[in-house]
Amino acid sequence: MRSRLSNGNNVKGPCGAPNVLANSIRCLLLGAVSLAALPGFAAGDSTDSVVGMISDGSAHLDFRYRLEYVDQQPLADTALASTLRSRLTLASAAWAGVSFELEIDDVTALGNDLYNSTTNGELRYPVVADPEGTEVNRAQLDYRAGALHGTLGRQRILHGNHRFVGNVVWRQNEQTYDGLRAQWQPASGLQLDASYVYRVQRIFGPDDGAQPADWDGDIGLLRATFSPAEKQSLSGFVYLLDIDSDANYAPALTIANATDTVGVEYSGQWSGFNLNMALATQSDAGDNPASYRATYYNVDAGWTMPLAKLELGYEVLGSDNGEGFRTPLATLHKFQGWADKFLGTPGDGIRDTWFAVSGRRDSLNWRAVYHDFRTDKHRRGLGSELDLLLGWTLTPRVSLELKAAFFEGDGQPAYRDTDKVWLTAQVAL
Repeated sequence: MRSRLSNGNNVKGPCGAPNVLANSIRCLLLGAVSLAALPGFAAGDSTDSVVGMISDGSAHLDFRYRLEYVDQQPLADTALASTLRSRLTLASAAWAGVSFELEIDDVTALGNDLYNSTTNGELRYPVVADPEGTEVNRAQLDYRAGALHGTLGRQRILHGNHRFVGNVVWRQNEQTYDGLRAQWQPASGLQLDASYVYRVQRIFGPDDGAQPADWDGDIGLLRATFSPAEKQSLSGFVYLLDIDSDANYAPALTIANATDTVGVEYSGQWSGFNLNMALATQSDAGDNPASYRATYYNVDAGWTMPLAKLELGYEVLGSDNGEGFRTPLATLHKFQGWADKFLGTPGDGIRDTWFAVSGRRDSLNWRAVYHDFRTDKHRRGLGSELDLLLGWTLTPRVSLELKAAFFEGDGQPAYRDTDKVWLTAQVAL
């Protein structure tokens, strides 16, 4: 169905976007950045010339090696992926408030392809979504002037706890966004964040495979955060995703993710206690063939003690007309279990009740999480999961992590038993 915000004729507005609200967002962003560029509006310089932008800049190398094992029923073969992500980041110094960053990532498989990367054709193995390839991860121009920060180009966009908008930092190929973003703090305790995105660089790139490497479309991301007191924040957000269709892929992988989502979040911390709550509603948008309106809500709380932290959470992604509430831009691995069984929300929705205990001592950190999954409608059991993590920070630049997820299904054919184990080593230079 076509969104109520679309002009119906795909005629681009004066700022180039066909979606009416997305076009307005883009115009406002361009206007804000143009205003900030006027003489006397720029922030203080950190270098005194264009040449100094380069000579006073910085370069960083980062390497992340991962060994990932997956045993997934009913597949007879287990997966073993050995991959290395190499990252080069170049950042200029600022001149007249302007700076730029260029970041290039390379993902290489070390050894035999004993896993399904989504592009290598090894379909007999479970999926480990780390395809090989080299691409520009970020290429952005930044402008800072007082309380305004504008970013143009390929960039990270992270909102809140990444439940709705994130970068999927867990996978070797990071999710980034092509577009324009403005962040503004007009008053103490108030932050406004608006983005227009025309392409999502997904984790499945750089080449198309079982999943599209990127999504084109007109995407508006709006978020306002008010902090009335220290460690207390209330955010409202509007996420308008008009994803384009792709003749090479089924609607379920493209336009079914075209959605309008509106919601609020609260986060608060007190001495030894924290509380997070969220409520949102979602409907179909753009050319999404479905027609639905679903609800999301979440409550989780934590209690920090001298030796450990206890957390309890309850998250519900509802459904309507056989369509589940979805968060296609989220860092999905962070939620609903590390085994990644629910990257797509079931048609009857999902309820996740979870309990976690974690701690840190010197250079070691650990975490254990237990999940119970049920459908939102009819409360049918989907399964349970135990997640375990042990991390070791050897130096500020070198870290090791051992992590595991054990999912046990409740007889649903789409959600069979799955075990995953990861060993990760990261070095930053």
